[in-house]
Amino acid sequence: MDKDMVVVEYLKVYFNSHPDKVPEDPEKAFEMFQKMHKKYKGKFLEDFKQKSEKFVDQFFDGKGSKYR
Repeated sequence: MDKDMVVVEYLKVYFNSHPDKVPEDPEKAFEMFQKMHKKYKGKFLEDFKQKSEKFVDQFFDGKGSKYR
């Protein structure tokens, strides 16, 4: 699953749990979905980047020796 689909799944769960947060106007709802998708995608990518950097740092410091 690519990053966009993961974020879409997060948004589906969120809006199924909070249907009252979706505006009645389709244009406003679409703008809100786009804004939230961009926000969650940025957070998802930042978390993935931090985890990757942490793994690489552990590998080169010798703490991840089981992967050598």
